Amino acid sequence: MICLFFLVSAVPASLAAEEQRLFRIGTGGLTGVYYPIGKLIAKGLTEYGQGKTVAGEGKSGVSGLVGVAQNSAGSVENVRNVVSGEIEAGLVQADVAALAFRGENVFAGDEGPRKLRAVASLYPEKFQIVTRRDADIRRFSDLRGKRISIDEKGSGTLSVMRIVLEAHGLSERDLLPVYLKPVFTHDKMVSGELQGFVMMAGVPMEAVTRVSDIGISLVPIDPEIASQIAKRSPYLVPSTIAAGAYPGIPEISTLQVFALLTVSSESPEGLVHEVTAALWSERTLSLLHEGHPQGKLITLKTALDGIPIPLHPGAERFYREQGITPKEAPMP
Repeated sequence: MICLFFLVSAVPASLAAEEQRLFRIGTGGLTGVYYPIGKLIAKGLTEYGQGKTVAGEGKSGVSGLVGVAQNSAGSVENVRNVVSGEIEAGLVQADVAALAFRGENVFAGDEGPRKLRAVASLYPEKFQIVTRRDADIRRFSDLRGKRISIDEKGSGTLSVMRIVLEAHGLSERDLLPVYLKPVFTHDKMVSGELQGFVMMAGVPMEAVTRVSDIGISLVPIDPEIASQIAKRSPYLVPSTIAAGAYPGIPEISTLQVFALLTVSSESPEGLVHEVTAALWSERTLSLLHEGHPQGKLITLKTALDGIPIPLHPGAERFYREQGITPKEAPMP
């Protein structure tokens, strides 16, 4: 009887374990913004309270789902991993998403990335060129001949940096380029081995605040050149980094793009509908708004801003249920 009791008791637990599904979200480097935002979203999507609704918090995650934030090289890698099925979702810059959907640039000749679909637009990312103040880099052209980290291959930052270099009549060969995530630049910035690094990320970014005490500057992008870039790359638009976003740094002109939460077109419609509903639940929004400065900018009101690729049908159904009419989907 005792053995039978334990056998029967074990069955529901085993079945419950089998019903749990991982929902892996590709993010970025540990000191960027994608990773902490991805962790908060993953927490919000994870089933909370055994599937019961928590008072005052609305829907509590997705039944049986365990959200996991995975660090990665960034947008380009996330696109490839999403459409290949290695991960269920990824944070991707809007300009990189557009290139993937159109099969252009680093995605040329590859049909897979055209399966990328949007769940939501999250927040604006700013192009940040961070340099040691003693390197005396005042203008973008002053980067010539300097040892600058321009992020990993497979990152959205590197993709944008190449666009900005070209707009200034320069290339990577005009720098002494290093290909590191910001998390690996701290010691090299402190020692002077690196004179700067670049990052497309939300503001503020931990990698910048960590080196602010050595004396840093942010290099502006001339608004006229930013406008020229926007004409060729519509999802990269002129913007500014507000004065005081980092201690002692004045307002800086730059470029911005929206960060998107994306999935594959092959993701089940029902699952993506549940994920979208959980993303915009009171609980997830509370986690985001309290957990990171960029999280405060993530709102249902701006959920469809700057999206250059089609919505996944599951996400589109959610927005229509909320009375939000999506724009007509672009064609590849």
